[in-house]
Amino acid sequence: MGQRDGWSWQSLRENYLTIPTLLRSIPIGVVIAAGVLATTWTHNLLSDHQDMVVHTYEAIDKTKDVLIALDDAETGQRGYLVSSDRRYLAPYEGALTRLKTLESELLNRVSDNSSQVERVKQLGGLIDRKLAELSQSIKLHDAEGAEAARTQEIGYMAEATMDRIREVIREITDSERNLVQTRQAEVDADELRVRLVAIVVGLASFLTRAGVEIYLTRKRRSPGNDLSL
Repeated sequence: MGQRDGWSWQSLRENYLTIPTLLRSIPIGVVIAAGVLATTWTHNLLSDHQDMVVHTYEAIDKTKDVLIALDDAETGQRGYLVSSDRRYLAPYEGALTRLKTLESELLNRVSDNSSQVERVKQLGGLIDRKLAELSQSIKLHDAEGAEAARTQEIGYMAEATMDRIREVIREITDSERNLVQTRQAEVDADELRVRLVAIVVGLASFLTRAGVEIYLTRKRRSPGNDLSL
């Protein structure tokens, strides 16, 4: 139990757990452990800020998708008012479903910014108004004919709901683009921090090892030292 194939606790201690070995391994181990913690922290910070940049670009893309869906709804509605062919309502009906999903996704993308949340809610109200206008014109077309619907459309155009929607979307997009610049600057700072941590850890490891070796060399050369290298 105490010894097997030439191995024993005493031989292990004498051959490996010597003072020089401990002096070499413990300080460097501390430096490496500190380096791992610092590197993990900086990489996590970098990852979080990169996610925020992606998140911001996604919000901008959602505003574009909202405009595309509204254009599809308008195109389908106008095609139907002109032709009285219900096949033209397919883009309109598809846009209704997409817009509900897009509003929810856009709100989720800006949920960390109270000003943007208010703008998205304002946008949602304007979209509801625009969709109500489109729906009312379709119903009027079915009840009273194409001419009555077109006359009502002229009145709706004077209210400029779509222009107001584009204005709010532009405000949302501009704010998100400003955030992109700020968040990209944070990412750049994080990348620099990661490089600096790697340099500092490498330098600290080298200096620690060099310091230990200098100390051991001096001790070995000192009269009466008991360090066996």
